This record gives sequence, structure tokens and C-alpha cells, in this order.
Amino acid sequence: MNDELKAGVGLSRKWDAREAGREVAETTLEKLDGENPKFFLLFSTIHYEKYGGFQELLNGVWDVLPEGTPLVGGTVLGFANNFGCYTRGASALAVSYKNMDVAMGYGKKSKNAPIEASNECAEMIDSHLKTSQYRNAFLLNLISGPELFNFPGMGQKKIIESKTTANMGISFMKLAQRTTGKGLPRDDEILKNLTKKLPEYSILSGVLLDDFKFLRNYQFYDHQILINSLVGLGLKTDLSLGVNTTHGMLERGDNFKITKVDFNGWLIKEINNKPAWPEFLRLLGWNKEILSDENKFIERMMYSPLGFKREGQLYPAMPGIVLGDSMMTVVRSQEGDIASIMYINGELLLQAVKKNLEPYQNWKPSFALFSSCITRLITLGKNIYYEQNALVQHFQDTPFLAVSYTHLTLPTKA
Repeated sequence: MNDELKAGVGLSRKWDAREAGREVAETTLEKLDGENPKFFLLFSTIHYEKYGGFQELLNGVWDVLPEGTPLVGGTVLGFANNFGCYTRGASALAVSYKNMDVAMGYGKKSKNAPIEASNECAEMIDSHLKTSQYRNAFLLNLISGPELFNFPGMGQKKIIESKTTANMGISFMKLAQRTTGKGLPRDDEILKNLTKKLPEYSILSGVLLDDFKFLRNYQFYDHQILINSLVGLGLKTDLSLGVNTTHGMLERGDNFKITKVDFNGWLIKEINNKPAWPEFLRLLGWNKEILSDENKFIERMMYSPLGFKREGQLYPAMPGIVLGDSMMTVVRSQEGDIASIMYINGELLLQAVKKNLEPYQNWKPSFALFSSCITRLITLGKNIYYEQNALVQHFQDTPFLAVSYTHLTLPTKA
């Protein structure tokens, strides 16, 4: 193998899954000039589910990819790369480099048993890399994303106004989260455990999803298509690594206190000792009729989420389900937490991209991988090309891939 690092990003916009798999692998590997890749990251939109299926997408990739190449990935809302921005298709990133050891891991039932699943994944990676001679360690961690509960007699509801029905719904969710593999991704528990199990690793994490419907998502691991799982790619190398986190959201300034929670902190029942959902609407200055269109609920909530401060970082916690006077968020809270309403707009999102790149102004990377929140894609819409243009201007001919999913990123230790 040549000592020089080579990286490639590929793309396919073909509709047929098998053909897309072949094309995305071919266009990625051609940048490696005949060198075998040390790893292959594959991301696709959900539409291949109806155009051949994801197993056929993987089969197409393996028609081209050298057998034994570590491969992980999953379904996403969209992606940006050197070629443009897309909400349909497949993209991949591959790297060839001599001084790099790579390992894969996975854990099943990540929604039911996040600690056990993350332990399994971490142990698989650590067992292969603990004897590596290289000290710079990195982990890409991809987690099965949120999937709406199928409430008996009501279907996959985001808003249940009746308090009696909501109470039954809460009891159902507690059971369903443990038994069905639906519900919350529990990514904060997974990440906390992974940092404990793999403390020397810088971690970039993504929570996989579909086309913003939150009905299903898939994880790719070697030749397998998984559900309700987490997959990880770990590497150790002599390369310098950089991981940076920015989100562009700001606090509005009206702090409030979480005074009662349920469902292990996922469900906020009281804010300022008052029923949580009516109080949150009051703080927003909204009436409940503004959210009468359930299909627009999550999209509207993206622009005004709660924000919690944890270990010096501000984490957005978007309400995802309303149950009577309670609301479920994507980040767990604790009684006594001080939170605030956050806000976002297109200008702030674009500023966050520039801020994210600032530490690397004088650093010429060999490749780049980004976790980009779906809020960016939904908010910017057709103006998402401004973000892609900023990345092209910064990286020029350096391969980069920005993947759009719900995410939580841990800062680098480097």
C-alpha cells in the first residue's frame, strides 16, 4: 500500500438500488487510484426501500467493493458533498492509508437496551484496536433514530390532547419502549456509555432517520441491514484528528425551571410548577391552535426548542410528542434543570458553519466528515446550497461529506 493518504467521495442519483450501489462504490473508489480502502462509509436516503430495497443497495456496493473492507452507514434525510446537495440518492466516503488500523462494532436493540448495545459495540472495537501502535483514536457512532409509537386505536400520533387518553398513552410508551424497538433513540445514554468505555476516542455521532416522518430507519453493517441497532467504525492512526461542535442556536433569555418529569426524564410534566405544555406555549407566546396541523408539529418545534446546559455545552431538546399537558423531548431532563427557549434562523445556521471551520483555517485536511442536523436542511431549504458553497470554498478539492440526520457530537480531546 502506498504511504500517501488517498480519499474519495462518491455519489449516485440512480433510482434502482442495485445500480446505485454499484455506481456509488465505483465513483468513490476511483479517487483511490487502485488502492484498497481501509474503510467505506455509506449513506442513502430512504427511497431505496421502494426501489429494490437496501439489501440490493448493499449488494451493488459489494459487487465493486473489495471483500473484507469495513463498511458502516445508514439512512439519512439528505447529504452534501463536493458535487452538491441532495435529498435523494446515495453517497459514500472511503480512505486508503497505510498507518491506520480500523475496526467495526455493532449493538442490537439499542432502543430497548442502550447500555448493553453500546457495551457490545465498544467491546468489538476495543478488542481489535487495543493493541494498535497508533495513539490517535476516532469513533464514528451511528444510532437507530426515533420512531413514532403506534398508539393502540390511534396510530402514530404526535399530539394527544385528551388527558385521560394521554395517561394511557404514557403507560403504553413505557411498555413499548422496552419491548417493541420503537420510540426514542436514547442516544445520550449510548454516548455517555461509549465515552466511558472508550475514553481515548474522539467521537462523532449521528442518529439515523428516514424522510422526516420518523417511521423507520436502517443501519448498514458489512453485508447486513439492521434495525434498532447502533453501528460503529473505530480507527487508530498517526494522523492528526479534529472534531468540533457548533449548532448556531441562541438562547432567547427567558429561563424557566423543570419541576416535574416522568419516563426517566424524557417526559416533562411540569415547568415552573405548572402543567408543562400549556406553560411552554405561554412562554413561546403561542396558542395551541398554531399547532393544529399535526403534520407540521415537529417542523415548527425545530425553530423554538428547549435548551439545556450540560457540562458547559448547550443542547437543544425539541419537543416531539405532546400527551395532554406533558411533552416528550429528545434530550432527557431532570427535576431542577434550568432551561431556556432557543431560536434559530438561516443566517445563524450559516454562521455556525463558518464558526465550525475556524479552528482549521490553517490546516489542510485530507478529508472531512460532518454530522449536520436536519434543522439545517429544513430551515435553509433551497438555500442549503449556501452551506455547501461555504464547504467547497474551504475544502476546494479535498473530499468532504456532510450527512443530514439528528445528531449529538462530542468535542475532541485533541
